Amino acid sequence: MPPYTRATLTNATQFLLHAFSSSSDLPTLLNTFTTSPSPTVHEHGLPQLAPFLGRTFTGRQQVEEYFNLLSEHLGIENMRFDDEKEWAVDVETGVVCLKGYARFTSKKSGQGWDEVFTYRIGLVRDEKEDKVKVRRYEVWADTGAAYLAAKGELESLS
Repeated sequence: MPPYTRATLTNATQFLLHAFSSSSDLPTLLNTFTTSPSPTVHEHGLPQLAPFLGRTFTGRQQVEEYFNLLSEHLGIENMRFDDEKEWAVDVETGVVCLKGYARFTSKKSGQGWDEVFTYRIGLVRDEKEDKVKVRRYEVWADTGAAYLAAKGELESLS
């Protein structure tokens, strides 16, 4: 029998997605991440484009830093995700991959864009709480749009 069931992995992922997309307070969002082992967050992209890109945030304190940086720089509206039936779920490794959709706005310039992004969520059983939680949170998004919007140059391209 695999270490996880599809339902266990999708339920834990749903808790994360709901906390993030419903603008829950930061402690609620952080509670979806493991305490032991240490969680990591990595949003792929060039670190020169935004302070939350291209580096790995390790441990609950740095995961909190990542979400604070994201909130400081971007507004997010109308976030939604593919139907759960469309998710790629690997019960052997505890990984869920899915697509999300949202409207992002640069808080610096006010310019916004609609985007499709991809999550790869690695889940494990938290050693302290004995619950399945997020261990590795990875995001692939349109970093170029975020950069151009922050500079106030995105709308000049349309």
